[in-house]
Amino acid sequence: MNARDYSLGVQAAIHAAPHVLRSEVRFDEIDVNECYIRGVLTLAGDLELHIAEYIVTDPDIRRLKYRYHLQTTGNKLVSRWDNVPHHPHIPTFPDHRHDEYNGIHPAPAMDIPGVLMAVLQFISPDS
Repeated sequence: MNARDYSLGVQAAIHAAPHVLRSEVRFDEIDVNECYIRGVLTLAGDLELHIAEYIVTDPDIRRLKYRYHLQTTGNKLVSRWDNVPHHPHIPTFPDHRHDEYNGIHPAPAMDIPGVLMAVLQFISPDS
């Protein structure tokens, strides 16, 4: 899989998620096997998901850097998943999640399809 194929898979996952109301995603191809994806997804429940991934696809997919920041449309943090290596005490280091109070929690390595599932817990059923 090359970077463009990866990008097409990300776009398909976003379009398949019924709670994504609008997406503004940018794909920057650095090389045939390297890309940066960033953007904002407007979600049901007055939420926004800001996404950023730096990906290498050869010989396999490696998410060298990622950040998925869920916030209200009023800019209040709800949750953020990232792999910045600044919490070595977390058992899932470097992967972790910040809560709305900026508490740090263990979290599995994330990707865009995974975070699209994870944010469902923060969307009210009434949305």
